[in-house]
Amino acid sequence: MATSAVSTLVVILLLIRSSTAQPKPDDTSCIEGNQKKILDCCRMPLLVSQGVVARCMMENPMTLAVPGVQRMEGCCIAQCLLTTLNAFSNNTIDKEAAKRAFAQSLSLDAYFIPLINAVVDECYNLVNNNAAYKAVPVAPKPGRKACSFAPEGFLNCVKTKLFQLCPVAVWTKNPACDRLKQKLAFGCSFDSLMG
Repeated sequence: MATSAVSTLVVILLLIRSSTAQPKPDDTSCIEGNQKKILDCCRMPLLVSQGVVARCMMENPMTLAVPGVQRMEGCCIAQCLLTTLNAFSNNTIDKEAAKRAFAQSLSLDAYFIPLINAVVDECYNLVNNNAAYKAVPVAPKPGRKACSFAPEGFLNCVKTKLFQLCPVAVWTKNPACDRLKQKLAFGCSFDSLMG
């Protein structure tokens, strides 16, 4: 009986530690009042092939994040994407592998290829130096491994930075697009602005 109580206490403490250390959820203002979607504003290329994205989405049914509600694990799709690119293993992002994979995807895009190395370095450092991305995830269902917060944070950062640095030639000049950049600067996630 005492062992059961101690085990329960340990699980509760782990849940509390995990939920207080992990990345903060998007505020409801991130999804409200947007007149444009991110892709309406910047013609961004894919970082990962459609085939890989489709496979990862099929293997990991998406659970939409609810603005203002703390999540207990990261995005399993993001983890699948980086793992497939050999850019994530043992809860660690391999920035050089990410650079190679993204550069290959962007190889025909003269606008974004010059940006990718610096963006990956910046996002790698941001995720690696933030304890929230190292929080212990908690699986929503027994018997399933929980997904790390790091891949989602890293991919969100990369997409955000590329959007914020969107070259003029592929940018739609519009005040609604400028407002999306402002929302990203204030901490909204890239995915919350996809529409």
